[in-house]
Amino acid sequence: ARSIMTTDTVPKMASAKVKISNQIVTIGGVAKGSGMIAPNMATMLAFLCTDAAVHPAVLSHWLQTGCRNSFNRITIDGDTSTNDCLLIMASGYAGNQLLDAVESEQSRLFGTTLEAVLLDLAKQIVYDGEGATKFIEIQVTGAKDSETAKSVAFTIAHSPLVKTAFFGEDANWGRVVAAAGRSGVPIIPE
Repeated sequence: ARSIMTTDTVPKMASAKVKISNQIVTIGGVAKGSGMIAPNMATMLAFLCTDAAVHPAVLSHWLQTGCRNSFNRITIDGDTSTNDCLLIMASGYAGNQLLDAVESEQSRLFGTTLEAVLLDLAKQIVYDGEGATKFIEIQVTGAKDSETAKSVAFTIAHSPLVKTAFFGEDANWGRVVAAAGRSGVPIIPE
C-alpha cells in the first residue's frame, strides 16, 4: 500500500471475510489515489486478492458490478486521467466450492462482500482527496433509473458553488437545488 502512494497522504487498505460453502474466504485490497478523481475511475490504482475459488467470468462480473457502485461513483475534483487500474486475483486456496454461477446465493454473497471492500477503498480515496476538508455523500431519491440519479448527483458534486457552501460550512440548499435543476433531469424541488 505504501509503495504505490504518490500524492496520497495515507496508505489505503481494506479487507473482509465471508463464509462461502462452509469455508472462510478473505478478500483484501490496497488502493492509491487522491487527485484527478472522477469517474470513470480516475488517477487511481487498486489491487485486490482473494483466496476464494471463483470462476474467472464470475469474478469479472462481481468486480465490474462492484466498481460501478464504488470507484465509478466517487469524485474529488471532477478531473479524470488517462491512468487507472483495478484488478483482482483469486487463488482458490480457501477451498470453498467453486463459484461458477453468478446467480447462486454463495456467488451473490461473495459479490456483496467484494463490493463492500471496493466501497471502503473508494471512500478512503475521497477522504484523502487533495485539498479535501469534507466528505460528502449525495443520495438522489425518486429518479427513474440509476443513470438519471447519477447525472443529478454528479452535477451537484461538481458544482463550485455547492463545494464553496460545504467548505464554508454554510448549508446553502439553494445552491444544491440549482445544481440539481441544471442537471438536465426534471426534478421536484420540494
